[in-house]
Amino acid sequence: MKNIPLQVNIEGQASSVDTDWLAIMATLKKRGLQQDELMGVYLELTSGMRVTTRGLSLAKINPNLELHGIIRETKFSANDYASMMRA
Repeated sequence: MKNIPLQVNIEGQASSVDTDWLAIMATLKKRGLQQDELMGVYLELTSGMRVTTRGLSLAKINPNLELHGIIRETKFSANDYASMMRA
């Protein structure tokens, strides 16, 4: 199993944290998951599924996923901002 970046939510809470598989795997072992169950969770995560187990919701973070032309960061220079304030 390779280390993968994950987003983790505690069930019932809106906040989330970014962590990795090795840290979550240790937590899940402490919460009673066996090796074959851990492998199942890992395979579901790497296939892109969201997994809920032992009070945690886990999702793989895919930093390479970009929607070119659909989502982009809007950038303004200081001059643009000043012209918006004058208008």
